Amino acid sequence: MSLDFFTMDYFPVIGSFFLFIFIWRNSELDENVRRIFYALIALSDLELVNFNMEYYFPARNMDSIWTVTVTCIGYILRPLLLYLFIMIVIRNVKSVRLRRLMFIPVVINTLFSLSGFFTDLAYSYDENNVFHRGPLGWFSHVVMIFYLISILVLSLKYKRKGHGFEQVVLFIMTFILTFGSFMESILGNLVVLRISIIASIIFYYMFFQSQTYKDDRSKKMLEQAQKLETISLQVVTALAGTVDAKDAYTNGHSRRVAQYSRDIAKKLGCSEQFSKDIYFMGTLHDIGKIGIPDHIINKKGRLTDEEYEIIKTHPAIGSEVLKKITDMPNLYCGARWHHEHYDGTGYPDGISGEEIPLEARIIAVADAYDAMSSKRSYRDPMKQADIRKELVRVRGSQLDPEITDVMIDMIDNDPDYLLRER
Repeated sequence: MSLDFFTMDYFPVIGSFFLFIFIWRNSELDENVRRIFYALIALSDLELVNFNMEYYFPARNMDSIWTVTVTCIGYILRPLLLYLFIMIVIRNVKSVRLRRLMFIPVVINTLFSLSGFFTDLAYSYDENNVFHRGPLGWFSHVVMIFYLISILVLSLKYKRKGHGFEQVVLFIMTFILTFGSFMESILGNLVVLRISIIASIIFYYMFFQSQTYKDDRSKKMLEQAQKLETISLQVVTALAGTVDAKDAYTNGHSRRVAQYSRDIAKKLGCSEQFSKDIYFMGTLHDIGKIGIPDHIINKKGRLTDEEYEIIKTHPAIGSEVLKKITDMPNLYCGARWHHEHYDGTGYPDGISGEEIPLEARIIAVADAYDAMSSKRSYRDPMKQADIRKELVRVRGSQLDPEITDVMIDMIDNDPDYLLRER
């Protein structure tokens, strides 16, 4: 058995077989793309059969009608294979007009190939079954070059995010196919083109499959992260609800503090992740009140010194609870230090200024605002103008001045007093 026979027949057959197995076993591929790859396998195998006939019929001195038929089929199949490549390149493009435009050269080349039955302009066979290229024999190669250029142009035009390396792969594939076309048209070596087509299909599929796997894995990881975030928010909201339920006058307080804190963080130019984190912290800032007796929390009159000392333990209780949540190591910051004062007179640790974490300083401002704008057992909601005056008064002593200015600005941009308990 000659080496040429092995390369002409066995290499494409083995390549097609393994490509079929790879596609069949990778069910995550988009169904339309799977069908195109299957069509590529089928057409390449059909081209294999046709190629052997192109050798068999002339060698057996078959009637010229048969030799012309197999040559015609060969001319049609190769551009069609490249057209299917292009359909994968623009797989996410919905333009029917573009798809039809790319198919026009296949139709023209088909008509060109069929002309061999009626005229010698394209190609012909003499009485000895020897192939002769006609005056227009170069036309089929022009179609091939058109498709090769189109693959590169369209891959650049419809470049997908994260698929930059695809252009490199397509360039290599186009080079391989161009070289194969050159060998066929100039040197008359059909083996190189056939091997180039099969190798390019396998090469591109391997890249495409690896990218699809990466994209699918990234998508699943993102969906899982979003799902976990949703579950976490639901759990946090439920926990905060149990605290708010202890005091009929603070229902919704934790949610509002979380919203105000997130709004302040965004106005300060903090990152999206920081804004998300502070929303969680604000929601749970009073979680330590779970450990405070109900009769103290719901007392309508003034607290005794002893009762006030008990109330002051809720930041430490809350921080100990939240420290156990290791996935968000800073979650406890808001709970522990939202009652610290900027001048160091707060509790539980008596820290001051920027020693107090930024998250806690933001939550402190949001907490103070909501306390004044909400109904309490001992008073009705304060007027917006009075809240503004109070914030100005404690600016720099109880509350961080810069963050307080942001809250004052939010008040000034809320003439209808919408930022309050409803």
